[in-house]
Amino acid sequence: MRGLILSSFSVLCVLVFSVALFFSDNLLMFWLFLELATLGLIPSFFLHLESGVLGSLFSYIIVSGVSSSLVICGLLFDEFLLLTVVGFLIKFGLFPFLGWVYVVVLSSNWLVVWGLSTFLKSAFLFFSFFLSGGWDLWIVELCCVFTFLVIALLFWVCTTSWLYYWCHVMISSSAALVVMAVELSVDVLFWLFLVYILWATLVIWLLSYFEGFEVGGAMFYFLCVFILVSFPGSLAIFYKLVIGFSVYSCGLLVFSSWVVYNISEQFYLVKYLVSSGVPRSEWSGSVMV
Repeated sequence: MRGLILSSFSVLCVLVFSVALFFSDNLLMFWLFLELATLGLIPSFFLHLESGVLGSLFSYIIVSGVSSSLVICGLLFDEFLLLTVVGFLIKFGLFPFLGWVYVVVLSSNWLVVWGLSTFLKSAFLFFSFFLSGGWDLWIVELCCVFTFLVIALLFWVCTTSWLYYWCHVMISSSAALVVMAVELSVDVLFWLFLVYILWATLVIWLLSYFEGFEVGGAMFYFLCVFILVSFPGSLAIFYKLVIGFSVYSCGLLVFSSWVVYNISEQFYLVKYLVSSGVPRSEWSGSVMV
């Protein structure tokens, strides 16, 4: 009961402070609401006290503190504005700072995953305001390109549970949102973000229900195809097309790397569904757990 109350309070804090970002009238208030939203997620870690939760929470606090320090340094001193960009790259878990996302997500619960995946990404809508339009823009785009390519590889190297799968998807989604923030207007980004939140919420609900790569019968396959697989008429194909058209405006290099990532993701999902839940490692004689 205590965990449920704390988690409800946590969700409320994340929602309230994420919305408050849009009403901040200066950069310091923006930073304050951003960090309050980040700290608001902490009570969600105590929904289920399982092995590794405290380590996951500790990593989350350390990463939040480091990224927060870099962001505020860039906001206070114009000559260190690049530190703000680096701080946001860490906060969003983009290459080469994506390792902490796996450490935090794999030892936490699905409520924490939902918070990290949805409303705590809302700061990307303001990301373009911190770019000078020079070489820092190229750094961001290259980080997003490498993020897509690395995640495309990780699908086939380490995907042993739905949490691993969603880590890959969550990081790639962050890269897509960040790189779109560089090129698109805030109005367009806002509606894209709403589409992403709805899709991500459905996916997290599905994955939490079928946690552990279990095959759940006809309903499981139907929901996977409808929500995850880019099949004609599915929700996934609608989401991919919307994001794809938006990413295309970010340049050929970014779009090509995004396509490579999506091909890798879809092939992995289809392979998993066709093999009826028999993971790749089992084919070689060892069972994936």
